[in-house]
Amino acid sequence: MTVLDQLSSSLLARLYQRAENRHWKGHSNMQIGGGDVLADFHSVFKGGPTSEEDETVLTRCLNALVAANRVRLMARRASAPFPPGLHLLAMAPAPVPAPRKEAPLHPALYRLVKGRRENTERQHVAYAAISRWLHELPSLVAPDLAVPVRERALEIFGKPEYISCFPEPEKCLDQKGFGGPLFQDKAAFFELIRAFPTTPPLLSSHFSHDMRNRHTSLGDGDVLLVVENSATYTSLVRRLRELDGRIGHRIGCVAWGVGKSFKASVGSIKDHHLSGAAPGHREFSEIRYFGDLDSSGLDIPLQASARAVELELSPVRPTPVLYRELIRVSVDLPGKESSGPEDARRLVGWLGDSEDFEPVVEALVKGRRWAQEAVGLRHLTTTDDWISDMQ
Repeated sequence: MTVLDQLSSSLLARLYQRAENRHWKGHSNMQIGGGDVLADFHSVFKGGPTSEEDETVLTRCLNALVAANRVRLMARRASAPFPPGLHLLAMAPAPVPAPRKEAPLHPALYRLVKGRRENTERQHVAYAAISRWLHELPSLVAPDLAVPVRERALEIFGKPEYISCFPEPEKCLDQKGFGGPLFQDKAAFFELIRAFPTTPPLLSSHFSHDMRNRHTSLGDGDVLLVVENSATYTSLVRRLRELDGRIGHRIGCVAWGVGKSFKASVGSIKDHHLSGAAPGHREFSEIRYFGDLDSSGLDIPLQASARAVELELSPVRPTPVLYRELIRVSVDLPGKESSGPEDARRLVGWLGDSEDFEPVVEALVKGRRWAQEAVGLRHLTTTDDWISDMQ
């Protein structure tokens, strides 16, 4: 082996080491910039007084590696002494993945997708999750109960093994969802999973006393219950109407908070629902709130509460029992935001002094969340405890 062969081999070994440090597996070409190539060359070549110039030696090494089909040089600019970099050539073809081991689909799901292709990894995961849910259906409480789509989506996909594909599981059936044949016939699909789409309510600052045209008015109660998400809003209204006259409570109306819009809409409460307001307008003495347990979900009512105090209204208060149920019946999920320890404690402080909410502080710091859709219609039909702090 000549001196040039030895030097070229040493340079190639350093280039391979650099590529492996970048998690290169050798199954595809790897680009390495000219600066890194030069640094690796200088680590293996120490020229002396009688040595040829570095430029000459490096050029010979690179040409030798090109001839050996180990690298491909990038196009050199006319005025540059070296190419701007090179591509390490793949050393072997990518391994053939092992055949996917799939459990048979539930017969009811199979009938909907039979003869149609599913192309993506998300679809494979989704079919497995739905099939698993269908197999578990007989053991569920009220298995025939239809619930809002987002609640069912969270129930099916809100498990740790599906989170990598569906980081916001409650939203994964919105619009065309994960795609494929199931969304070509939504009616049949929703019938299969016992779910129905919900439409957000038409917003109005006027809550009529007229029970024939009551919309979300529920009686003569003095509590305005504001709910962050429209699916949970729908379930709470439906359940409260079912309980009408059977269980006493102070909830006079349920309102959709529309996320961060709630802070601004607090002003309409002062305009329309205080003592002395126009005849026929509902008067509320207390505002309660229920939303997601994450940084934004807690910051919304805190800001709305501060605005309410500015307007000489009572502060916005939480619904502690609903929040406790949310933690009890569901698992925390990855979120899009996190809070510092002090800020997390400030946000959670709005929920009250109960030790039940201590896990929320750590979850906010870690960027975790609880989606309020977990306290959905299916859960609300199993217990009436959630209404106890508004009686």
